[in-house]
Amino acid sequence: MIKNVIKRLFPKLDAVKEEKILKIFGPAVLQPNLWHINKKSVSRGFAIGAFCAFIPLPGQMILAAFLALTFAANLPIAIILTWITNPLTYTPIFFFAYKIGSFFITTNVTPEITDDELSLLSNIMHIWEPLFLGSIILALIGSIISYLLIRIYWRYYVIKIWSKRKK
Repeated sequence: MIKNVIKRLFPKLDAVKEEKILKIFGPAVLQPNLWHINKKSVSRGFAIGAFCAFIPLPGQMILAAFLALTFAANLPIAIILTWITNPLTYTPIFFFAYKIGSFFITTNVTPEITDDELSLLSNIMHIWEPLFLGSIILALIGSIISYLLIRIYWRYYVIKIWSKRKK
């Protein structure tokens, strides 16, 4: 299962306790659910990571880390999933978010996707409302779908394991 691969790649709680840089955050970083792979923390981590990925603000990883600490979600998964929107994908994703938002909020400006990012930045003052609304809608839909898919997959995998044990 993917769980075994993730366990090998992610740090162990004992290794995290020894990191000097993380000691400044105190005991909040040492919560077991932040580092263990279980159904609740992983599904929360996916939901938080997907939500933060679609928010068009700088500091998505910091927001994901804060929300993971707050809701006891898997911290590495929440931070890694914010990279859904990376330098290759953020333009089409945020353009789609703008289109969704402009369905609800009408504007006079139509942004064009060009190689020149200054044109998009110069229009940001005119398109921020539909962009932000569309991003919030995408973030909510993405987080709900990712949460449900992880829960369903986890349940399917557990049932599969149980049926193998019975045989």
